[in-house]
Amino acid sequence: MKNNKGFTLIELLVVVAIIGILAAVGTVAYTGYTASAKKNATKSNHASVVKYVASELQKCNIGDSTYMGSTACNVRKTAGNVATAAETALSDFKNAEDSDGDGVKKVTAADDGSVAVVLGQVSVADDGSTVTISSCFAEVGDTPACDTTSSDSVMTNSVSIE
Repeated sequence: MKNNKGFTLIELLVVVAIIGILAAVGTVAYTGYTASAKKNATKSNHASVVKYVASELQKCNIGDSTYMGSTACNVRKTAGNVATAAETALSDFKNAEDSDGDGVKKVTAADDGSVAVVLGQVSVADDGSTVTISSCFAEVGDTPACDTTSSDSVMTNSVSIE
């Protein structure tokens, strides 16, 4: 009597097919999880920058002579100074979508007050009286781009400089 131990070719093919299906489903789920995590990281960075800028500007209102490190309060109402100070102070922030990109970047606001945005980056601009903070967390449309008019794509907040 012969005692054959092992698997048949059909059994092995079934196991390989099951592993392939699990890998395909897992890859799709993983991609969705990472995209959602990047979107949420950008939103979190945006909220942190808004709170940081607002709290640092309040230091000047309560009598401190500097804000955002060593920036003098008496120059905060000069256009671009707050944005520059924020970019310097928050240089350790990373772009959630591009690890080589800037997390917080000083930009210049357009005539209509809009701010240029880059996916995953927090853009900061100021005109001497208001700081505008914008972040693109999702690209929309057929051609990947941040739609500055859509709340499904961009978050924007303003902080008054008093």
